[in-house]
Amino acid sequence: MKKRRLLLILITLLVLLALSSCVKLEQDMAVHEDGSGVLRFALGVEAESYTLFQEQLPEGMDLESLLATLMQDENVTEVTTDNYEAGGRVWDVVELQVADFAALLAEDRRIGPLVITLDESEGVYAFEEVLDLENSTMSIPGIHLMDLAGAGYTVRLNTPQIITTNGLRADAGLSTWDVSLGDLLQGGETIVLEADYSLEPYEGNFIPWETFFPYVMIGFLGLGVLAILVVIVVNTRKKSDQGDKIKF
Repeated sequence: MKKRRLLLILITLLVLLALSSCVKLEQDMAVHEDGSGVLRFALGVEAESYTLFQEQLPEGMDLESLLATLMQDENVTEVTTDNYEAGGRVWDVVELQVADFAALLAEDRRIGPLVITLDESEGVYAFEEVLDLENSTMSIPGIHLMDLAGAGYTVRLNTPQIITTNGLRADAGLSTWDVSLGDLLQGGETIVLEADYSLEPYEGNFIPWETFFPYVMIGFLGLGVLAILVVIVVNTRKKSDQGDKIKF
């Protein structure tokens, strides 16, 4: 048993050494107005490393195994898998058609180091995803030796209307989180992704804060420069109005 355990550790370490920063993870959740939607997980590996990745990946660590419990839920109406090459990476994709997102995620759902929860109160849905490697059963030996600068994990939540989020709100119904795998896996950080959303479509013209903020700063600077100019002009006119005084 000890030899087998050591072999598994060595294999896992080999995979990490070989892959390091060539892995990308993506999680997409699209929620429709009726509460149904699509849950999609994609794992992209650089094409030259893909064969090694598949050969050495420990049993039970592929997407289908990690998502097995979700795939068997009664709220999942259809499961599709795909494998394709794009952007220099080979992607393995699992996509779940969901009849009711709130029901599917009403209880904590653990997927490796991820715990996903969705609560509903008075028409507002509170999505939370916690990434916590330390308290999960996943152990990755030698992780501190890896260069994970190029490894990334992107989560996107697309709904009729995002109310609040600690992610990047690109438009009225989309929140995006880009997680540094180096901070998560090597730094031992616990990362929490949060968003509140509604099934009622957003009304009006949405301007992302990231787009609006520079204009606000330019406006403040412009007002500041204008105020300085006004003060200079007023003081100059006062001196001019006083005229020259003749002293005897």
